Amino acid sequence: MRYDGEHKERTRVRLLTEAAIMLREEGPHGLSVATLMKRQGLTHGGFYAHFSSKDELIEHAIDAMFERTCERFRLKTKGLTAEAALSNYITYYLSPAHCNRPGQGCPIPATAADVGRLEPEARKRFEAGVNALAGLIAAEFERLRYPAGEAVSQALSLLADMSGAVIMARGVKSTMMAKQICAGVQATIFARLGLAMVPESIRESDNDAVVAVAPVKPRANRVARIQAGLDS
Repeated sequence: MRYDGEHKERTRVRLLTEAAIMLREEGPHGLSVATLMKRQGLTHGGFYAHFSSKDELIEHAIDAMFERTCERFRLKTKGLTAEAALSNYITYYLSPAHCNRPGQGCPIPATAADVGRLEPEARKRFEAGVNALAGLIAAEFERLRYPAGEAVSQALSLLADMSGAVIMARGVKSTMMAKQICAGVQATIFARLGLAMVPESIRESDNDAVVAVAPVKPRANRVARIQAGLDS
């Protein structure tokens, strides 16, 4: 049976979506082409109609992971003030819903260690994805009147703090300890940035609804000082 170009593209998207999940859950060495094709009801040989090698699949799967992650950021921050946008995203990122579903979550805590051992092209794409996500976060810091360079530094620092917490939380056996790790990091971040806490019911949710978060109360931190015109 012959298929048109649209069918081939739809199949490719299905494969990349599934591969992105497998890559986050099982790592590049656990991403089996045979298993991937079987899950999609396709033959092993059909793989090469879409990708020249497993390495190429991984490279494009990295792109797909970050595209989804950036889209999730946009959904969770759409229409919100900068403070509420950061609060909402940080709360989601450090929630049990995110920690307990690595196959659906941010690729940084799920794949960074493995990608660091892959070929340069995969690492290049991973870096581009990190930059894309950091750029979205930095834009929120710029709305808080951070200078552009400092906004990027704050965004990268925030991603490092959050992804590190998620890695630790996923690594421990105790559910209580995992929650303590994420809650502690979240409290530290919120205190540093002067952000308002999101309600408990929202913290346990994994949907992409836009959440209205209470306005930030001024504190003696960097954000408040910038807004008060005390720092340049």
